[in-house]
Order: sequence, then C-alpha cells, then structure tokens
Amino acid sequence: MTDITRRSLNRRTLLQGSVGALGAAALAGGLTRTGPAWAEDSPLKGKNLAYIAFGLQYEYQVTLVNHVKEVCAQKGLNVSVYDGKGDPSTQTTQLLDVVSKQPDLILLNAVDAKLLVGGVKKANKSNIPLFMLENLPPEGDWVAYNTFDDKAGGAAGADAMAKLIGNKGLVLECRGAIGSGQSNLRYQGFHEQAEAKYPDMKIDVLKCEWTADNAQSLVTDAFTRNPKVAGIWAHNDEMVRGVVSALRQIGRLKKAGEDGHVPIVGFDGTPLGLQRIRDGIQDADVGQNPISMGDSILGSMEAYLNKKPFEKKTLIQPVMITKENVDDPNNWGNRVKPS
Repeated sequence: MTDITRRSLNRRTLLQGSVGALGAAALAGGLTRTGPAWAEDSPLKGKNLAYIAFGLQYEYQVTLVNHVKEVCAQKGLNVSVYDGKGDPSTQTTQLLDVVSKQPDLILLNAVDAKLLVGGVKKANKSNIPLFMLENLPPEGDWVAYNTFDDKAGGAAGADAMAKLIGNKGLVLECRGAIGSGQSNLRYQGFHEQAEAKYPDMKIDVLKCEWTADNAQSLVTDAFTRNPKVAGIWAHNDEMVRGVVSALRQIGRLKKAGEDGHVPIVGFDGTPLGLQRIRDGIQDADVGQNPISMGDSILGSMEAYLNKKPFEKKTLIQPVMITKENVDDPNNWGNRVKPS
C-alpha cells in the first residue's frame, strides 16, 4: 500500500468521501446508507471505541463527531466521545483516563499532538490500536492517520485572497493555535504561496487561537493600527464570525460589490460560512469535508481488524467554495443544519 494517499474532493468524491479501504461502491448510494462496507458482520460490531475529539465548540468538529457516531451505530460499534474542548491539557487527562479503561480502539484528534506523546506511548504499551485525525504526535505508534491537506488549503486561500484584492495590499491573517498542526500548515501554505506569487500582498498575523472572541478583538485592534486593510483570511469559519462582528463594530461591514467591502476568505465550509457567502459578507471558503474524513478513518479501522490492506496515511484535498458553487449539494455545509 502507498504511504500517503491524496484524495481530491471533486463533485463525485465530495459525495462519496475519501473512501480508502471502504471502496467507492460502499458510499455511492449516499453518505449514510447501509451498503457492503456497513454489513452487519462488520468486525467492528460489539467493539468499544474511545474517541477524543478536538473540541465540540467548532461546527466542523461537531459534524465530524456526529457522523462518526452515526456510522458507529450502523456498524454496532460502541463509541464514547470525549470533548477535548480545544485544550491540550484536557486531552492529556482524557487520553490517560481512556487508556486505563482499555477500549478496543482509540480515535484521537489532538489539539497539540506534541503534548500527548506520553498518553500515546501508554496506549502503545497497553496494545490499544490508535487511530489519528488531523494532528500526528512526533513520537509513538499509530495504525492509520487521516487528515486534510492543510498546506494546500492555505495555498488555495492565498490564491483566492490575491484574486479578490488585485494581488496587493495588507491582509489580516486570523491564525489558529500556534501548537496546532493544522494551523501551522495553513499558515505555511498561505505564506509560501504569497511569497512565491504575490510579493505585493503583505500579511499581518493575528494570534486568534481559533476563537471568534479573539478574532473580534484582534481584528478591531488591527484596524486601529492601520485602517487600510485589503482583506482578511481566517484559519477557520468560527473566527470569521468574530471578524464579521469586528467589522460591524467599526462600521466597515459592507457586502461584496458595495463600496468599502473588505474581502473575507475562511476555512472549513460550514453551513454558516456558506450562508455568509450567499449574503455577500464572506467571499470564499476553503472547504474540507468531515463526512469524508469520518468514513475514511472508520474504513481503516474495519480493514485493520479484517487484516485487509488500507492506507496508513490519507490526505484529503481542498475545494474552494465561492458564490458560483456555494449551493452545490456536494458541499458538506449544505448537507447539515447550522448548529
């Protein structure tokens, strides 16, 4: 099997998901319907899965968790979800507690994987198969890893922003947590693309730590320092909510096409992000698909227990969402209700 699989989320694969070991036929009839991969004789039936989530204050993560729970119910897999609350200290305690309970499988979506190495090694010593989402620890063993190509997403964000601002001007970057692998790669992809292709696009990095409140405060302060902001780029759609509040607060919230509009590019493709695009408040969104991610990692678990081949690493590719394709039913944000 290949070390890394890259999956492009085009119209078809957005619907089917990054199927990995499941096979496209399993999902061809819909995202949650029973099919060959969801057979009643699944090796996951009756097993216990402990799922330590990134944090349920984020709409993307809520959709990911809910989909995993739904599929687990179909397969007879007992799942206990732990809300990481976006806090590595909370996740450290949770992981040690989970290992002590000896589940059959652990699914971990780390906030800061470097701080969870101790728990990862304890899981290894206990011979509990560990599956990873989005952030990898620098040490320790894991069975399969599924993530979004955050660096490619950052580069796509830079391209979208450059197009919106005519390749030049000051861009505020609402960055996620410094210790987060996703944030670091989104930052890297955006900056490398800007340096290589858009030398007249200047970037002011705001350490917003994924939250809307921080984004609102720091964006307001940034406009006070320099009101000549050409655009705003955010590492997730939750921070865009704070960006919009900041622009409203300082009297700079204008719709696309109106004089004084400040272009906004977000990341996730949440229902609220898509609605902001329809409303003309947000201009673009780098879409990542939590439904695909959930299907893929559960498929890896099933293949592992069946002793069948599976991809050790799966890298899901981004889709750029704009007003031209915002209503596409394949966008995951159009398939779930806003939380």
